[in-house]
Amino acid sequence: MQRRTFLQGSLAALAGVHLRAPTLAWAKEAGLYELTARPANYESTRNTFTTRITPLDRFYIRNHFDLPVGDAKTLASTWKLEVRGLAAKPQAFTLFDLTRLTQHTVEAVLQCAGNGRGLFTPRVPGVQWRYGAMGNAEWTGVRLADLLTIVKPDKAAKHLELRGLDKPVIEKTPPFIRGIPIEKALHPDTIVALQMNGKPLSLQHGFPARLVVPGWVGDDWMKWLSTIDLRADEPTAFYYATGYRFPTTPGAPGAPVPPEQMKPMTKLVVKSQLATVSDGDVIAPGTHELVGVAFSGEARIKSVDITVDGGTTWQPAKLEADSDYGFRVFRHPWEAKPGKVTIAARATDATGATQPAKPIWNPAGYLYNAIEFVSVEVRS
Repeated sequence: MQRRTFLQGSLAALAGVHLRAPTLAWAKEAGLYELTARPANYESTRNTFTTRITPLDRFYIRNHFDLPVGDAKTLASTWKLEVRGLAAKPQAFTLFDLTRLTQHTVEAVLQCAGNGRGLFTPRVPGVQWRYGAMGNAEWTGVRLADLLTIVKPDKAAKHLELRGLDKPVIEKTPPFIRGIPIEKALHPDTIVALQMNGKPLSLQHGFPARLVVPGWVGDDWMKWLSTIDLRADEPTAFYYATGYRFPTTPGAPGAPVPPEQMKPMTKLVVKSQLATVSDGDVIAPGTHELVGVAFSGEARIKSVDITVDGGTTWQPAKLEADSDYGFRVFRHPWEAKPGKVTIAARATDATGATQPAKPIWNPAGYLYNAIEFVSVEVRS
């Protein structure tokens, strides 16, 4: 009965999303900021980040191509996840098959690797994300390790090549293919997710199933997951072998980086985001609470410090509950007096990594995590 209820709920939930997906008028109504309409790329607004779990209707949307739009019932009933390649028992799993397996929930931040790209100087090409290409959710689904146990990978299998249902509009555009090492695939928190915050995935967020790779960049979290190929070597497709790479030795801002010095991105970096103040705000004198979120890749947040004098002095913020891969909300009371004030937050994780004063330069604008200084004016 639970499996039947889940499938019925998936179809009911998807139907509404499917009908409104082409225009995404609902996204604007919910407060998401449109960066591109086709493909749909919408970022969350700054004031979204006051809670540990990001509401579904305010969760950012990232697409490389158009949605794999189809009839909702047909998609749910015909979709299969093929796990193949270097395996003794390759298999195609239906949605019903996945619901029959043990379900696991993990809380984790999903962040586009390009979050903050619009803040780099000099400007870099690509979708100009600023602050909102991130969100924290509770993801529920099947451990990828459980699926691999069923298909029995060969000892030679060292990498997984990942594909989704979405396809390029232009024939010459390479398909979006990513890869992860088998060690991360076997981690008990890496899952094929069917639900997000206790509800079936929407089409925009990857229905029927998406990969969740906690602590790692969002490009590995393949949406509309359809194929997993077990292979001995790393994928050679464009979006793995050439795209989504980060320099081993970053250079000066604006300087090119030789291809041989680029590597695939994996873990997210430590970062904080103020939610209750923006650059240029005019604020009344009196007591205010500075609120925001902080997170890191595979490490918990240890501390967040706040400055209200441009970085001359820092004070510890109060931290709320944390999790292995999720947001940690921070709060700090501030007695605002008339004048111009520069505010910033600085996070440090359990490994000792802290936010840098300047971003690490790279020509694609990835992993921006520099301390953000926000200038406001306090006046009556």
